[in-house]
Amino acid sequence: MKREYAVLGMVILFIVGGLIGWLIPGLFTTSPTQTPLLDQIQSRGYINVGTSADYPPFENKTYPGGVIVGFDIDLSQMIADEIGVDLQMVDMDFDSLIGGCQAGTIDMIAAAMTYTTERAKQIDPSITYITSRSVVIVKNSSLLTITSLDNLTDYTIGVQSGTVMQQELEDLGMTYPDLVAYPRATDLMENLDLGTVDAVYVDGPIFTAYSATYAIKIIYSSEPDPLALWVRHGQPTLLYQINKVIFDSYQDGSMVTLINKWFGNVTA
Repeated sequence: MKREYAVLGMVILFIVGGLIGWLIPGLFTTSPTQTPLLDQIQSRGYINVGTSADYPPFENKTYPGGVIVGFDIDLSQMIADEIGVDLQMVDMDFDSLIGGCQAGTIDMIAAAMTYTTERAKQIDPSITYITSRSVVIVKNSSLLTITSLDNLTDYTIGVQSGTVMQQELEDLGMTYPDLVAYPRATDLMENLDLGTVDAVYVDGPIFTAYSATYAIKIIYSSEPDPLALWVRHGQPTLLYQINKVIFDSYQDGSMVTLINKWFGNVTA
């Protein structure tokens, strides 16, 4: 797990360097009949960032208090600071985030959301800010072993609704009741512990976060997938500022500091 993150800085620098040239032309495509979202945010004095606060260490609520904290929240704060506004986090079910972004309920999504071409048809992605592996998790007492996702079709598998993990298993032909989608990762892990599902398919860092609470193990790990922040279509000036923060944070080392803070000292 930790070795996976040791190469993230180098991986993302290559990605960012390759995509930064794409950003500049977009600055000249803002519709003259609509106030750019960035201007609206700066005028109101805060940015609404949507997340699903059940996915540590990316985002989670403290207890007691209910304050939303995590890697994505710290990165969102850096973006808010860059554009000179306050940060306002909005907690939503994961599968409601895209619709909320399209409707303008939120200005940006920061929720460990994997880049896919289907999502990019609905909303606009930032450059990759980190990568993450997807993993299949079972209870320590489970005898289940697999060599590929195809092996899961004979079992009851839990996923978080709206995730790429759900889509991957649906593409294999899995449907309810063998594939059970939960709105929150907390529900997902509780049902694994109760034995309602045989295994769950989630982002790798979720295992580390919940392994302190549940007796669980990883039996399968995918190749790393890119995660992006997201805004609604047609907002190039806001997207430019988001991408600038990601790019600059890798250049000045502040992203490495965040990775070490939330994922352990994995880049040393």
